[in-house]
Amino acid sequence: MSKEELTKKEKNILIIRFIIIVITICLIAFITVKALPLIGKIANEDTRLELKDDIANMGIKGVLITLGLQILQIVVAVIPGQPMEIISGMLYGTWGGMLLCLVGIFIGTGIVFFLTRKIGMSFIQLFFSKEQVEKIKQKKIFKNPRKLELFMFIMFVLPLLPKDIFIYVAGISPVNPKRFLFIATIARIPGLLITVYAGNTLSEGNFITVALLVLLFIALGIIGYKISDRAEEKIEKDARIS
Repeated sequence: MSKEELTKKEKNILIIRFIIIVITICLIAFITVKALPLIGKIANEDTRLELKDDIANMGIKGVLITLGLQILQIVVAVIPGQPMEIISGMLYGTWGGMLLCLVGIFIGTGIVFFLTRKIGMSFIQLFFSKEQVEKIKQKKIFKNPRKLELFMFIMFVLPLLPKDIFIYVAGISPVNPKRFLFIATIARIPGLLITVYAGNTLSEGNFITVALLVLLFIALGIIGYKISDRAEEKIEKDARIS
């Protein structure tokens, strides 16, 4: 491939990335506008029962919409995950919301993983810069499937750590697809439980508990950053030795 062709390809990727960002912003704005009346109903004790009836009347349609949005959140990496998890908890309770999120995460992760494995860097660069990906690829653990799986488990299990890029990078790594899909789904449960439960608690009007859960989530995220840094150093060091 010539330098001119490469430049043209990169321009096309940037154009598509820009379109994705614009569509995502519009989608987030649309969901926010639609969610405002929902928040109003939650804040009012008299309308909370009415809201639950509305959700029940949506039936399978509501479930599929929620599931679809969760899948979209995984595939389009720029969409934050926590709001979707909170909404799932608000609409379907702790366990129903968690099940929906896990199914959506599993399907979305599978779509990203296999598209990345099929298309490669061209697909990844729609959401992440080449420099971001190369920084991860240069690590020793990237070439060691078991060490990489362990590091990814740590990243997925700890709240607020950047996870989305690892779903994409995994597709061009030597990790086993089944093992990765299991790790990327199951390892999210601890953080997911907090956010979905916060959503369920919010729908019941218990705002003090929600505030405490948010503080807990942030505290775990800060601790998680420190743990992940030390874990990365140790795993990277072990990978060099091996």
